[in-house]
Amino acid sequence: MATGGGEPERISFRRWTALGVGCATLGLAVLFFGPSRVATVAGATLVLVGALTFVAGVIASIIRSEIRRAAKLVAETMGSSALSTLSTIPPARGLESLLGRVYGDSKLPRDVLTALLGGEGEALDGGDATISERTEVYFQLSRVDRLTYRMVMEERYTFRARVPTTSFVIFATSDTSLRDNIIAACRLPLFELWFVRDDPVDASFEESVESIRDTVHIGMRYTDADDSVHSIEPQQPGDRLREVKLQDWGKYLSFFHPDLPGGAGLDRRLYMSKLRIFEVDLHRLAPAGRRVVTIEELTIRSTTLQLLADGFCYWQAPFPCFVERMAFDTSAFDLEYEGQHWFHLKPFTMTTSSSPSYWSGADGVTEVPLGAWLFPGHGVALVWRELA
Repeated sequence: MATGGGEPERISFRRWTALGVGCATLGLAVLFFGPSRVATVAGATLVLVGALTFVAGVIASIIRSEIRRAAKLVAETMGSSALSTLSTIPPARGLESLLGRVYGDSKLPRDVLTALLGGEGEALDGGDATISERTEVYFQLSRVDRLTYRMVMEERYTFRARVPTTSFVIFATSDTSLRDNIIAACRLPLFELWFVRDDPVDASFEESVESIRDTVHIGMRYTDADDSVHSIEPQQPGDRLREVKLQDWGKYLSFFHPDLPGGAGLDRRLYMSKLRIFEVDLHRLAPAGRRVVTIEELTIRSTTLQLLADGFCYWQAPFPCFVERMAFDTSAFDLEYEGQHWFHLKPFTMTTSSSPSYWSGADGVTEVPLGAWLFPGHGVALVWRELA
């Protein structure tokens, strides 16, 4: 049986009033029908006690009601005060303090905060946080020859808050350590990462990157200076996709910044043949006379050549993303070739259940309705093996 906060007050009030009315009624009966002077005094006394009891019940009820009202007001005031205090500090500061209480005094890694916030989290209004509240990813895999396959990948991000930027950056690398650290080190809100595996004997990184660069398409929904919303269908940026110079790498990746304490920064010269950075000025994608102020939705499509022997492809969240669905089209993977492949999905997320134990053939489009939040480090892999 459940009881509410107001029930004891009602029961107490009823008892007090019932006792008071009972005493007064008995006193009146004795007063009017008693045959002696003693009965008259007793009756008057009972009436007085009953009246006092009734008044005491009413006063107690009023006092309790006022106390509860005051307590509620204090709680609401304290809650409003706490929210007001949180609104005056950057999100990163509030989250750092909260996580410190939970995890102790150990120094929190900065990449944990940026992964949760989708950015540095130093802006009071959250303007430096990139969070996609609706994300869709589409893969199309098709064989080129017996050694390679073509992978077309399209990503569509719809952002929770308008992203105040006019730049989109693409990182292309063949270095595994850079691949695993670029997402945490990127200083800009909108970016893409290409991992291009290079042949140690016959180096082809530069050639591969150039071939991918020619396939890039970018579309967006944006707001202009008048707060009007406009859309641009995916298009090739052409010469608007410029390469970032080596001396400017530190502006885009924190581990290349020359002012890092203790010489913690990486030597850019060691990665000249393993990393290229491109930037698109989104202003130049908009029609003449319109100025891009914020981005509401972004679509990126690119095509890469991959080695069949790798045995997998994957997508990883660049910032916090609520992924509604992913789709993998493998219908053209085994056409005109003798070898047949089986495919298996491997989500690596916080909330999705373990992947199914079965493998399926390359017979069409496989949709993955994730419906889950993915943070940097989370994603979905498609692995395959040749049918014996």
